[in-house]
Amino acid sequence: FINLGDFHYEDLVTLDVNERLEAYDKVMGSSSQRSLYMRTIFSYIWDDHDWLANNDDGSNIDAGNVAKQGYSLGIPHYNLGPIETQTSTDEGTAAKYQAFTIGTVRFIILDLRSESRKSTASYGGKVYSDEQKEWLFSELSQADNYDYVVLASSRPWTSPDKIGSDGWGGFVSDRDELSSFIASTIGAGPKNLFVISGDNHMVAFDDGSSTDFSGQSEFPGGFPLLHSGPLSNYGPGSAKNIFKPREYRFTEGCMAVSSELNYQFSTIEFDLPQDTAESGCLRIKGYKEGSSSDNIIFEKELCGEIMRDGSAEQDTCKMKSFTAPTAAMLLVALILTMVPGMLILYFLGRNRWVLALIYFGIGILFYGITIAASVVGALCFGEIAKALDVSTVLLCQTAIGLAFVYIAIRRYCSSQYGKKDIAVPEKIAAVSGEDDSAKESVFALANDGFKNLEEKKQTEIEVQPNESEEIEVIL
Repeated sequence: FINLGDFHYEDLVTLDVNERLEAYDKVMGSSSQRSLYMRTIFSYIWDDHDWLANNDDGSNIDAGNVAKQGYSLGIPHYNLGPIETQTSTDEGTAAKYQAFTIGTVRFIILDLRSESRKSTASYGGKVYSDEQKEWLFSELSQADNYDYVVLASSRPWTSPDKIGSDGWGGFVSDRDELSSFIASTIGAGPKNLFVISGDNHMVAFDDGSSTDFSGQSEFPGGFPLLHSGPLSNYGPGSAKNIFKPREYRFTEGCMAVSSELNYQFSTIEFDLPQDTAESGCLRIKGYKEGSSSDNIIFEKELCGEIMRDGSAEQDTCKMKSFTAPTAAMLLVALILTMVPGMLILYFLGRNRWVLALIYFGIGILFYGITIAASVVGALCFGEIAKALDVSTVLLCQTAIGLAFVYIAIRRYCSSQYGKKDIAVPEKIAAVSGEDDSAKESVFALANDGFKNLEEKKQTEIEVQPNESEEIEVIL
């Protein structure tokens, strides 16, 4: 198992090595991942969040040395490149690039954080030291000795050129140089290079069309690349990417959902024949939420020479913002959120629009509190983490809001019903003159009408003075 960084998201810029070790222990001792690290041999190299903080390079020397010490103490690893090449004698503060062989497959793990310096308008940046580059070129030049060479990069390789970018696109000179070297050695020779990369939270694949930055056409410079992740996290980018998805340079993929927790990983199976005259094959599978065949989201088989010429027009893909069930649930929740508002404005808004807005505002406040509670639960506990869960809770809260609106409308209608014309039980004759006792008789009959509303006799009564100052009851 190879972990390509963001092992944790503690963003520790600390001079206390114990904090670094506690962060590793928290992951390896967690209920969800403990079994994986207990039962599986793994290789790991950091990315930004588990190096120091988001998008950090190696310019913070003191905090970086503490991070390196924590790695050496807390993470099992192969022999480090700087120690083997004797460019460093202190493993604790040495960069963590390393290489190892399993069967006839060579794995090269780069350290693209501890020695890097970001690019600026006046500086092209460095993704690794000259010592690491020399070690890497030496490793790649021996590709003929293996059936396949797997190069592990914690930074995204296909990111577009941009000053200060955290991907290889922020280190244009280093990427172009490495790409040219790959084309002139492995591309001109065994064509057996396969690259895996991390950082962006998705599963994606490129067949080599988007990976060639060599600027030459003599040898194939495009290599197949598998981008895999996240083991447990949301899709890449900020919240705005949910509504305006970014483009990524891959021929297939962007397999993840930006608004939901994704549980994804990939496997590579090497089929290496005993007869050296036959070609071997790579079988790649990407999974989500389990390793059964029902959870496969991507499959690819590569055989023989796996490198190819790059393409000037790179393919792109976009990530889904929501799954279909989540989108449907949010749509229903939105409709049910608007229904109470329209009902309130219809029944109460004609003469009491302020009261109507207050009722509607209370409902919206309930929905906002529900969403906030769901997000806090997701960030703190990871239990109510999917947007589907959030939208389900929102739907339940909408039902409560509808009940609240129903009670409000019913009370309003009841208050209005008491002000309507009253039905009386029997015919009343006209009464005229100044006889107070007669007037009292009329009002007594009217009061009897109040007491006998259950009889529901729809006889309209109107009491009004006439020109002769008589009281007239009209039936």
